Amino acid sequence: MKNKNGYTAVELIIVIAVFTVGYFAVANTLSYNFDVDYEQDLYDLKIASIEEQATIYAEGHADMFAESNDVYMTVEELALNNAIVSTKEGVVEDPRNSEETLNDLRVKITNEDEKITAEVLV
Repeated sequence: MKNKNGYTAVELIIVIAVFTVGYFAVANTLSYNFDVDYEQDLYDLKIASIEEQATIYAEGHADMFAESNDVYMTVEELALNNAIVSTKEGVVEDPRNSEETLNDLRVKITNEDEKITAEVLV
């Protein structure tokens, strides 16, 4: 009878193959749990940026509240006034779809007790 001190190459390959198949099965299953919608996250950040930039614009143009405490502007108007980041033509792209723009969205800018806030009306 032979004294066996280890595993054969075939046995090692079989064990590695079984672990590899198991790893890929588990990795595939877990990858669906981490499905992230980056386009929606970028859209939410873009909306927050527009609101912040509209607030800064309104703070520098307090005369716009002469008639009312609420002022409505479009994203396109803010872009053409260089208040928000846009292309040369004043186009603000929708991060969810590069063929769409956010130019038609309305922004409500409010001045209450000298506190200026902006909200994009979606």
